[in-house]
Amino acid sequence: METKLENRTLIICLEGRIDTNNAAETEQKIFSVVEEKKNDTEKVKVDAGNLEYISSAGLRVLMKLRKSLGYPLEVLNVSRDVYDIFETTGFTELFDVKKALREISVEGCEVIGEGGNGKVYRLDGETIAKVYYGERNPLEKIRKNQEVTKNVFVQGIPSAIAFDVVKVGADYGVVYEMIDARTMLQQISEHPENIEEYADMIADTLMTLHSTEFAPGVLQDAKDNARNDILAVSDRGYYTGEETDRLMKLIDEIPDRNTFIHQDFHPGNMMYQNGEIVLIDVEDSGVGHPVLDLSSMYLVYVTAAKSNWGKTQGGITSKQFAKIWKVIISKYFNTTDKSRLDEINRILLGYSRIKFLRGIATSPSVPDFLRKPVTKMTKKKLFSTIDTLHAIP
Repeated sequence: METKLENRTLIICLEGRIDTNNAAETEQKIFSVVEEKKNDTEKVKVDAGNLEYISSAGLRVLMKLRKSLGYPLEVLNVSRDVYDIFETTGFTELFDVKKALREISVEGCEVIGEGGNGKVYRLDGETIAKVYYGERNPLEKIRKNQEVTKNVFVQGIPSAIAFDVVKVGADYGVVYEMIDARTMLQQISEHPENIEEYADMIADTLMTLHSTEFAPGVLQDAKDNARNDILAVSDRGYYTGEETDRLMKLIDEIPDRNTFIHQDFHPGNMMYQNGEIVLIDVEDSGVGHPVLDLSSMYLVYVTAAKSNWGKTQGGITSKQFAKIWKVIISKYFNTTDKSRLDEINRILLGYSRIKFLRGIATSPSVPDFLRKPVTKMTKKKLFSTIDTLHAIP
């Protein structure tokens, strides 16, 4: 039996068979190392990656360990055969049991989407996989994302079913069932003559999302993300204490709602399936006022499309994004009045600068010689309009 200490977590690695013949010896080894490492340990986990079989005698050892620790014991990398034993005996209700991850390869697979957190690959005719980028997306975060995805699907949000967390080289991914689906980015790029129809679909989907109620506590408060954006910039010294307080007050004044907010609603995160939009990236979703979603969308469809994407992004030009955006807000706000739309865009631009500033202030891809002047200029624009911003609709 091997053990390892990672970030003050003691990991006990079980192996082979644990039955009546060696259960007592295994128990003695486990409790001995727990006692030996107690001053360096905040949590204990069990890694069952090399465990082939465990009898009732072995399960009783884990029960004793769980009781002595006083918190639910996490058992990792459990094979299917061993998981069946845990499940049959009811131990999956007593322990936090996680199956061993299936390993897959995406070599040679078509990339059908790409975003800030990872790439989406077509695995075969029935499944796709979203593979997350490295250290920014540890396994615990991805498992939590899968739980959010399940809650969103159960509530009736048009989203794909995430049925398997997998290992992809050194990274992790989630496999979704998506038969004959393509990203909306691909669909618009290949059928630009239908751009208004697709924009209309996006607007309809957005209005459906923003009218879907969730019970309190099921999803995060979307305002927390905005507050984190402010704190991230403040922590790097780009906001004074007074500026931070003013921005926090602006966010606090946004009315609370329990309606769905996607927070990253762009064509790369939408699948086009049988004439409908199905979402594949809902892990950062929450509940809150629509202005939080609309301002994030403004940053993608208008600001980023103009400044960062040059001629095309995924085959869609900045002019096409502008056309899509015009259709979306015209339908969403039920107006074609230019002055009204100009005012809506002004307000959304104002709120979007909060997230934009975080990107400029914290992104390692922004050159240092640009970071300070762009931050200073954007801050000036934000605070020149802060007193005129208010939540819409």
